[in-house]
Amino acid sequence: MGSDELSRLAAELIAEAPCSLDMPAGTGKTELLAACVATAAEQGERSLVLTHTNAGVDAIRRRLRRFGVPSSMVRVETITSWAFTLSRSYPGIAGISVPGFPNWDNSQEYVEGAALVAKTAAVRQVHAISFGCLFVDEYQDCTVDQHELIVEISEAVPRTVILGDRLQAIFGFDKKRPLMDWDTHVVRHYPSKTVPHVPQRWRDHNVALGQWLLDIRPSLVDGGSFDFSTHSVAGLEWRQYDFKTAVQAVNKAAYGLSRTGESVVLLDKLSQQVATHASRLGGSYAVMEDVAGRFMAKQLADLPDEENALLAFWLAHMAKSCFVGLAGLDGTVQRRLEKGRTVSDLKRKGLLSVQVALDDLVTRPTYRQLCMSAVAIRATPGLTLYRQEAWDDTFHAVARGVEDGTSPQEALAVVRDRLRHGGRGERRRIASRTLLVKGLEFDHVIIANVQNFTDPRQLYVALSRARKTVTVIGSSPRLRFGYE
Repeated sequence: MGSDELSRLAAELIAEAPCSLDMPAGTGKTELLAACVATAAEQGERSLVLTHTNAGVDAIRRRLRRFGVPSSMVRVETITSWAFTLSRSYPGIAGISVPGFPNWDNSQEYVEGAALVAKTAAVRQVHAISFGCLFVDEYQDCTVDQHELIVEISEAVPRTVILGDRLQAIFGFDKKRPLMDWDTHVVRHYPSKTVPHVPQRWRDHNVALGQWLLDIRPSLVDGGSFDFSTHSVAGLEWRQYDFKTAVQAVNKAAYGLSRTGESVVLLDKLSQQVATHASRLGGSYAVMEDVAGRFMAKQLADLPDEENALLAFWLAHMAKSCFVGLAGLDGTVQRRLEKGRTVSDLKRKGLLSVQVALDDLVTRPTYRQLCMSAVAIRATPGLTLYRQEAWDDTFHAVARGVEDGTSPQEALAVVRDRLRHGGRGERRRIASRTLLVKGLEFDHVIIANVQNFTDPRQLYVALSRARKTVTVIGSSPRLRFGYE
């Protein structure tokens, strides 16, 4: 779509709002959203843009900068972060006690409270004065409660444009928070608008792959089936393994693509599966953590109190969960640490500095020493950190807790909250769950075990992250689909 056509369509959408667009992945949805915000800014209207993930926020902000939209003319947030802001600003109306920094385990409460806040005449006036347009991306992932919040906001900001793709609705894992239905909930408030579906993401990379992804959409349905062996398209490679060659197949694909110097994402379904892949790849792929930092929170929940010699035992366990090269911290070492004994007298090749760091913590079991020992371990030659995000943020949380006089768990919420504002640094090779890379693009995608992707929506999101190639690995090319 040319720039003139894009500008014309953006102006048309704003004029016809409220409306909704159901657009497949890679067909220019983010580009169109950015063009709409730019057009609104030219008309003197400030926009509120909401989406579901911090990755999505980052992608939208980058695109808006490319369009030259002044930061003063747009506010981009996740739906839950905006709900938190509303609830925290008016806790009495929201009916909840809201902390200074969000606990995302309570996001449902924030959304429910924000809907009550958004209904009030005063807050409707604030929304109406603050924003001329509202754009909500990835709308297929909205729960009924989030949808009701959006409806309330759009009562104050009637020029609302809803964007989404029903085939990418993969957030419905919490049965207590049912997803809204597009036909039942969306179209009633925001009439459908049809726009051309062009494989934009692949235009300068692999148009054939993009067109194939559009063509297979009708077959990716609940109760349907799919056979990779019957599909042939440039950039799509099917690799079959048996029980003995599964690890080798994944590693061969990952190492091969890492040599390209281009961006690669290795996908699997569960967090532990992702971490295992990264570990087996020797740290050449970094694990992407969820924004809430659940792995970190779980580790900190088991953190011993200060003055407890078991801090060293905890640190050894944490290190083995994040680094490659610590096989020497074996049962003998861990049994000593569990008894509060030092370990630097044991001969462990290349690990003396790690052992000394652990001994320092045995003799000085404080959180300050814990952070210093963590720094020493990170600096040890020969170790590879494949959970860098988890390691660094865990000890940033401990250090911040010491400085602020709060618990490490409370401090972690503050540390992780920075992703709302600063985003993640770009990484060329990551291992991740599909859920965490929605809205992101990579040159190459590896699906480590396609048998874990029997929900057609999960499979479609995984396939459509790739600009150039998709390598699909599994025990069988045939899948029987079923919504999870």
